[in-house]
Amino acid sequence: MHEKLDRYACESYSISTMKAASISRIVARKVARGRAGRLWTYSDFTPYSESAVAAALSRLKKKGVVKRVRKGVYYLPRPSRFGEAGPDPTRVAEAVLRHRGVPAVSSGLPAYNALGLTTQVSPVAVFDVETKTNSLRTGTTFGRIRLRPVKRVRGLRTEERTILDSLRDIRHIPDTTPEEVIHKIAKLISRGGVDYRRIASAAKQEPPGVRALVGLLGTLLGEDKNLLSELRGTLNKTTKFRMGLLKVIPEARDWGIV
Repeated sequence: MHEKLDRYACESYSISTMKAASISRIVARKVARGRAGRLWTYSDFTPYSESAVAAALSRLKKKGVVKRVRKGVYYLPRPSRFGEAGPDPTRVAEAVLRHRGVPAVSSGLPAYNALGLTTQVSPVAVFDVETKTNSLRTGTTFGRIRLRPVKRVRGLRTEERTILDSLRDIRHIPDTTPEEVIHKIAKLISRGGVDYRRIASAAKQEPPGVRALVGLLGTLLGEDKNLLSELRGTLNKTTKFRMGLLKVIPEARDWGIV
């Protein structure tokens, strides 16, 4: 397959189409050097014009070098013992969102599993998105995909966004308890894997229950009192958050968590 790409990249071209042909060669070489199964969108070939890149990828498709998933998304086929393997559905969703310019990050059970918060997995791929996106057509039949609007994706590390999401879903994460989630996250932070200050700052844009849980984490970790006071000031003192934590974590009372 790479030989086919190299032959195409070296095809002759006329002076009148030199610019377009040059971009075609660049696109062909980059695709040839990529791993099989990788997804490509126009943004992967910045700063070249989208129209020229689209034309180059379209020509590669006609030659059977790449496959088109949907408009603006292509992939280099990956052979397997059972025949040609299609692209991973999660990666397809990421590529489609990237092509549409929608900031997104993986979330839900797959992300909680990766962070060690649960052993459960799910066939549903979940993505946090900053903008309301009603649908996500991948151009083929894949597993279920869920988009969840959140206030902030950009500027957050994946682990930070995952922690905030897990606190939002704390009562509904399978194969664990709210207490275990709190202690596992506290351990991640205490080991230096995640920065508490960054989480506390991002929590200000999260629902009150998440802010209360982040405050509880700060109390358990002995974080700066001024920082915790600032976070507590964003909460209504009369509001109670029913999460079943008070009996096992007495400090929860300070944050209105029962």
